[in-house]
Amino acid sequence: MKLIPLASSSHGNAYLVEDGTTCLLIECGVSWKKLQKLTGFGVSGIAGCLISHEHKDHAGCYEQLIRSGVPVYASRGTAEALGCEQLEPLEDREVVTLGSFDILPFPTFHDAAEPMGFLIRSRTTGQVGLCHRHGQPRVSV
Repeated sequence: MKLIPLASSSHGNAYLVEDGTTCLLIECGVSWKKLQKLTGFGVSGIAGCLISHEHKDHAGCYEQLIRSGVPVYASRGTAEALGCEQLEPLEDREVVTLGSFDILPFPTFHDAAEPMGFLIRSRTTGQVGLCHRHGQPRVSV
C-alpha cells in the first residue's frame, strides 16, 4: 500500500492511498483545480473519497468530486453540517468496502459535527493504514 500526500496543512489536506488495485482519496480540502493538478487530472481513477469532518481544509471540493462521479463518504453529522444529501453515509465501526480496501470508520474528537478517523486494510497487500484527524495518514504492516 502506498501513501501519496498531495496537501497537508491548514490551507488544505488531501492524500491518495493506493495498493496497485484501488486508489482512494482521503480528504479533499483543496480547490478542485488544485486537486485536478495534483492528481494529474486523474480523478476518474479514484474509487472514493473519505472526509473526516466538515471543515473546509478537509472537505473543500467534495461537491465537484460528486459531480465528477467520485463517491464521497462521511459521517451523517458531517453530511448534515455540509448540507449535502449526496454524501455516502459512514457509520461508526461499520466496515465499508471500496475496491480492494476495507474501511473501518471510528469516532475522533474535534470541534466538528461528527468527526471520524479511518482504519484502512488492503485485501491485495494485507497492509493496514490509519487515518485520523489532523494527523498524517500512516501506513504499516
